[in-house]
Amino acid sequence: RRPGMDTKYRVIIAMFAIGVLPLGFFTVRAFSTGPQACRSGIKVATWNVAAVNNNPFEYWITHKDPAYNKLMDGVQDYIANSGARDVPVKQIITESMAKQLFEDMSKKGIPQADVDQVAKRWISEYQNRKVVSEFMKDKDIGKKRLASMPDRVTNTINLADGGVALRPTVINCYDGDLSTIDAWWTQWREFFFVKKIALPGKGGAAPTEKLVADMLQPIKNAKYPAITPEEEAISIPLQMLAMAIFDGILVHMLNDLDKSTWQPIRKEVCEALNKNKDNQILSILSTSYRGADIIFLQETATVFKKKLVMSEDVGSRYMLLSPSNADGKRDQNSIMLLNKKMFRETPVEDITDKVIKKMIEEWAAPGDLVVTSVESVKGVKFLLASFHGDTNGLATKPVVSAVLATWREAYSDHKLIMGLDGNTYKVHNEDFQGVEDFNGFLKKEGLASCWEPAPNPLSPTTCNARTYLQTQLNKAIAREDRLTKGDVNLKDWIIFSDSEFSADSTTKDNTGEVKYIEEMVFPTLSFPSDHAVVSTTLLPTTEAGCVA
Repeated sequence: RRPGMDTKYRVIIAMFAIGVLPLGFFTVRAFSTGPQACRSGIKVATWNVAAVNNNPFEYWITHKDPAYNKLMDGVQDYIANSGARDVPVKQIITESMAKQLFEDMSKKGIPQADVDQVAKRWISEYQNRKVVSEFMKDKDIGKKRLASMPDRVTNTINLADGGVALRPTVINCYDGDLSTIDAWWTQWREFFFVKKIALPGKGGAAPTEKLVADMLQPIKNAKYPAITPEEEAISIPLQMLAMAIFDGILVHMLNDLDKSTWQPIRKEVCEALNKNKDNQILSILSTSYRGADIIFLQETATVFKKKLVMSEDVGSRYMLLSPSNADGKRDQNSIMLLNKKMFRETPVEDITDKVIKKMIEEWAAPGDLVVTSVESVKGVKFLLASFHGDTNGLATKPVVSAVLATWREAYSDHKLIMGLDGNTYKVHNEDFQGVEDFNGFLKKEGLASCWEPAPNPLSPTTCNARTYLQTQLNKAIAREDRLTKGDVNLKDWIIFSDSEFSADSTTKDNTGEVKYIEEMVFPTLSFPSDHAVVSTTLLPTTEAGCVA
């Protein structure tokens, strides 16, 4: 007996075992593509397509190549059992390299007094630290964001011409030679202090050129209390030093583990999950979900939106609706695709701003929510919303409440359907939104979900865990703990009015083939997201409700 498994699931398993239920009971069905009209209901899918952003090693992935598993296990052991490998920082970032770095800072125009302060801290606080136990594992460095903040800004920089500038580091898709510390150091200094890059102008303005070093921003004590006022004053050059140490340690560690294989492995993962990610998503949408009437997507990038529009298949069959406040900087926008055979292209009203005004607090960051009024070809009005919640799910109920308030006040003649990554968790408490608590909220509001009659908190739509190759080791999870300590939760929902629809044939998919493999961590090389696709067919509760 599995802990927490309620009676209905045990009964179903027992009925299956004695042959009462047919084998086809659990069969997953792809969307049909024929013109089924009302009899087939409305086919809806929701998918948070994020996951690997810049760092191909950030998450444990399911990989068939033993060399990948050997490498990642080696990194885990290196961090957990460093032993004699836990050398002083100055054996990797030598005194001459530190001197070059401080000279580069001065030439860039950082006040000499600030450079001198950082140089003193190098001698007194950093050069003699052990690379693993006293730098990589130092919780204060993490709390102060001395490595994670500059990594966020410089890891992968979008350029005005549509390309990217990649910092020479292990944790992105940089393809230069990192086989030695000397080779890496030359390229790293050039990236920060020599070559100017052209950045997109704001609001359609002309591109601006600047050094990467000029992109770093101060770390404020007010936001990150762990950093002292004295460190805040020199936080830009201090970030440069911490970034150099962090990147140098990773290059040293990977070459120490397996110089010949780590870069080819990274290249393969980059091709699948970074460079070819958008094409994989498009392929899944245009095959397994070809017959969908509504597709809600979350955390999409601007460049992916352009690819959707340009796609001969998806772009020709679907209208793409995005929020008016889409954020090109965060580049994590919710959008929706509406099948042109079911929906009219006019009238379309973006009412996202109206919904946001209903919120007492700023629960939705720019681009996280899109809410639209549309009509079907039969003239039936719909209020559709796609939403990506905050990490802990605490914004999910307030945002849904704001959508409901807007719907009831001004759009009550519309049929409501939402697709969302609600970031809901197995256990509910004051810090995390729970699955069962959210479902109770829906019931009180007269809403139902694709997980009817009740969601099973032990049936996840995410199954991922972070590795030791990233800037915040406090978030790393050992291979053996991935399923118990990782993000294994039911987070993704399709919700609607319980008086208008019922859900039929709900599926979850972590393969791109409309099937779900339990206890498999993802993304994988063929499925590029850390969220499953959730799909269902919404059947009208009355014959008069036919809308197709």
